Amino acid sequence: QGENTMKNVKILLIFMAISTLVFASNTRTNALGGAGFWADDYANVWNFPADVNNHNVAYTSGDNFATIFDHDGTKWGFSWNQANANDMINLQWGNGSMGVTFGLNMSASDNGLTGDGSSTSGMGLSASWGMEMGFGELGVGFSNSSYDDGDADSKDDPATMGLTVNLRRAQSLWIFDNMLAQFNYASENEGWKDDQTAMELAVSYYTHINVGANTTALVAAGFGYGSVTNVNGTKDATLTTIALPAWTFAVETNMTDWGSLRCGVTSQYNLSMTENDGPTGTAEAPVPGVDETSRGGTGVDVSMGLGFNFG
Repeated sequence: QGENTMKNVKILLIFMAISTLVFASNTRTNALGGAGFWADDYANVWNFPADVNNHNVAYTSGDNFATIFDHDGTKWGFSWNQANANDMINLQWGNGSMGVTFGLNMSASDNGLTGDGSSTSGMGLSASWGMEMGFGELGVGFSNSSYDDGDADSKDDPATMGLTVNLRRAQSLWIFDNMLAQFNYASENEGWKDDQTAMELAVSYYTHINVGANTTALVAAGFGYGSVTNVNGTKDATLTTIALPAWTFAVETNMTDWGSLRCGVTSQYNLSMTENDGPTGTAEAPVPGVDETSRGGTGVDVSMGLGFNFG
């Protein structure tokens, strides 16, 4: 149960930190261990906004669209997500050395009647900034959302907040030559539950290996820490995980000049995991309010993908 909860928390962190942005194409990097390990891919724009200066892109997957282009020496990017019909604007900007993203989402509804609690409104705001610094490439992002459900009791209104910090730099250690550090903080209030807050810190070292003329491999190892309070809105329910090591191995091979095969494998060893269902919990803990501890591996996750080059 704890492992599944941590996976859900990680998804929550990612979603809340960039909820109003469109992931233009993580198709390649999702199969290869994550965008942070592949600095050449434009999916990095969302974690490292200054990367907008390095790409010209037009992309659609059918329900979203994104483009990045140069205009008089300045980079501009726009994206829309049909799945989120309340998006007003998602904008990227770069001046050659730094990059900025901005997203705005708004909605409102009112049937014109007074006092029936049917008037609702919502707003989401996100922004990020990034720049190549002397100590490495830095990306910082913030998001916030709120919703008024029309009820006179404002305490029932849900809200979210997210903060991300990403750092990537050349760093030699053992067989590795790069370091990737990521910090995520997220808070979610569903209105009728206690606020759930989650924090995650991951530090990985990685390297790319030219296996052959047409094949590149990625090897990464690192440390991860995750902490959640009021899990799923249950007061004082907590989950804390320390992972060491967390491994990533990925291979991308160009089988032909028009087709690439990708495969990624991830695994981690939980050095420590502590779970408490809270004083009112009735889930897995032997006694509600008592810490349950464990240690061990989490198995292996495998992802695969195909890429086609149309020139």
